[in-house]
Amino acid sequence: MGLRRGVVVVVAAVAAALSTAAVPPPTATAPSSVVADSSATPVTADRVASATLAQATISGPPWSRLAGSDRYGSAVAISRHRYADPAAARVVYLTRGDTFADALAAGTLTDGPVLLTRPSCGALPTVVRTEIERLDPDAVVALGGTLAVCDAVLTDAAAGRPTQRIGGATRQDTAALIAARAFPGGAGTAYLTSGAITPDAVVGGMLRDGPILLTSSNGSSVPQVTIDAVAATGATRVIALGGSLAVPDAVLAQAAAGRTTSRLAGADRYATAAAIARHAYPSRTTRVYLARGDGLNFVDAVASGMLTDGPVVLTSGPCDKVRTGTAGFLKQRYPGQLVALGGTAALCDSTMRGASLAARQAINCGVTKCVALTYDDGPSTPTPTLLNTLAQQRVPATFFVVGAQVDAYPAHARRTYVEGHEVANHTWNHPDLRTLTLSAQQTQTVRTDNELNQHGIPDTQLLRPPYGAYDSNTRRLGFPLILWDVDPRDWDGPPSPATTRARVVGATTNGSIVLMHDIHNNTVLAAPGIIADLKAQGYTFVTVSELIPGLDDGDLVYRRGRVTPAGTAASPSDVIVTEDGTVLGPVVDEAGIPDLAPMLSREALLPDGR
Repeated sequence: MGLRRGVVVVVAAVAAALSTAAVPPPTATAPSSVVADSSATPVTADRVASATLAQATISGPPWSRLAGSDRYGSAVAISRHRYADPAAARVVYLTRGDTFADALAAGTLTDGPVLLTRPSCGALPTVVRTEIERLDPDAVVALGGTLAVCDAVLTDAAAGRPTQRIGGATRQDTAALIAARAFPGGAGTAYLTSGAITPDAVVGGMLRDGPILLTSSNGSSVPQVTIDAVAATGATRVIALGGSLAVPDAVLAQAAAGRTTSRLAGADRYATAAAIARHAYPSRTTRVYLARGDGLNFVDAVASGMLTDGPVVLTSGPCDKVRTGTAGFLKQRYPGQLVALGGTAALCDSTMRGASLAARQAINCGVTKCVALTYDDGPSTPTPTLLNTLAQQRVPATFFVVGAQVDAYPAHARRTYVEGHEVANHTWNHPDLRTLTLSAQQTQTVRTDNELNQHGIPDTQLLRPPYGAYDSNTRRLGFPLILWDVDPRDWDGPPSPATTRARVVGATTNGSIVLMHDIHNNTVLAAPGIIADLKAQGYTFVTVSELIPGLDDGDLVYRRGRVTPAGTAASPSDVIVTEDGTVLGPVVDEAGIPDLAPMLSREALLPDGR
């Protein structure tokens, strides 16, 4: 067992992307430390010949937005998407845009969009007026009483069209009236959710087989109007939306009154939304919508019930990594397209980039041709440009970050994490760990994790020892040690982008771990060509943890299929032979970090002369 354990990390933000046209790589002679590709490579269990592997590259799906300049404009954007044919909308529903009590159950209304208006009888937003004119509905219907949508605003919005109002004395009354309108012929299922303002009812709008009804506002009882509405539907089962804290078992039983009961719930609101999505859409869909759902920040989901071509799931915003329950749903469904509901103030571009990587289908590198790009010594000034390239190509990488560099460039580190890349440990200030005691080595890794934690990034789970130098104490730190089998020596000179590109592409084989350094501009400029060339060869880009899952603390990892197990004696001076017989030689990295850590010669790193 190691002395500490952590979690994986990554970072992210927003920026313009680079062109990655696939230009044939220039020729360059790979240095002796780079593994050369060979057409004579024998087939083994872990290093399958390229011809027998899945050749289709797996990357994240493209993403887009339905958004306006504010919440009113975003609801209109959703309406224009859903009702591109105006004739399909028979009515327009109008609800208050600052609080959602009267619209909690409105998602089940399918004969027209839900649009938002300002509170306190404020002027109808121009963008809403324009959308109503485009749709030219038969009627405009207010959701809620006159305190929600006043008569003057309703009349103004209708512009001479008939008006109606669906509003009771309470939000529970309004939900019952919406149920009667949405399901005039009854329904076999009734859904019950908390009467508090939570997103469970809002995302429930994607359910099409029954109305959404509400408990009391504190969730402790069922109002008589809800009991009567369940009976009026003729439902034979009642399904709770949310866990037992949202809808207690006794409250569910009271509403069901002897009918069959069940529950759609997860560990939190994000997992609950995913559970509802799975129920509403049992099969994969081409499109999945993503809306902000933390706190009371789910206004963009209020209008989403009108969407019928894919589920709506939630994550926190404005610029967080996609929540675990949501990421699991996206990976399970791997849609062809993601759509953000709302602008960047709701969900930033980095969050959507991370969602795209989360939405890749599960990858098994035993049957897929995989490569892991890894970058050391950052973050630094060139890192955002690299992140732009990865975002444009929708592929992940693993970043072995130095704690002092994270301290200097915290936004770059945060961006890497949010955008779905794997963040791993490369110590605090890049020492040769063999010169330090066990306690001092621990300080190097723990201090880096603590710095990452300050920026919302969890503890790391992988360690790359600086210079590739380790000793028996390093293997006791509680990490697998990640080395490499492809080294383009991108620091030495440094070489031109074309040379680095040629060295990487010429040396990479199925299962490779590629060592590079994102502190060098030329390395970053080589990335578009490297990705384009390897994609053309059928490679799928993965993180180290995806390439080789299930690693143990103390393992020495060179590539997929070449791992020295924890407990097996080893030294950086060892000559490494891969599973196909390729000789790597001692695996060390002489690169330093300007103004932080010196370069170390091969002679200094390998004093025995190897």
